[in-house]
Amino acid sequence: MNAWLRRLLLILTIGGGFVGITLTAPFFFHVDKVIAYGALLVFVALYGYGIFLGVKLSEGSAPLPHLRFYFGLQIPFLSSPVIAYRFSTGLQATIAIIQPGVRFDWRLGSEGQFAILSSEPWGIGINIFALAIVLLLYSRFAVVPEDGLVSGPNQSLQPTAGRSDE
Repeated sequence: MNAWLRRLLLILTIGGGFVGITLTAPFFFHVDKVIAYGALLVFVALYGYGIFLGVKLSEGSAPLPHLRFYFGLQIPFLSSPVIAYRFSTGLQATIAIIQPGVRFDWRLGSEGQFAILSSEPWGIGINIFALAIVLLLYSRFAVVPEDGLVSGPNQSLQPTAGRSDE
């Protein structure tokens, strides 16, 4: 895997996961419905899954299908009076067709939104940044060995041929 893509994914998964949990946790004290607790728990689990994937990636063993799935969950933006959904970690750049027109929104940080029977306007959109990450994970920048792992174990502490320990 390309070193810069790997670093970006580490920041987005681990950093975005921790930011997401930190921003989501206080809402547990303000909700009064079981469905709201359930939605908050799902988002905390998703952020935890991102942290887990980031740690596995740092160890060199995160499978690409899991990373694609995780960032794929961040692509759609749905808004309606019936259901609203948005999920992102780290960074988002969303373009949406929403009442009354086209809207562009970007945010640094993590966000999770799930609402049922709310006053949200009708709209649909995509997180361009998450889509770009998924496409990169299908590109040659994310080429993996035959074992399906992102890269081998970290060998940074192994002696290098031709270098003396002085």
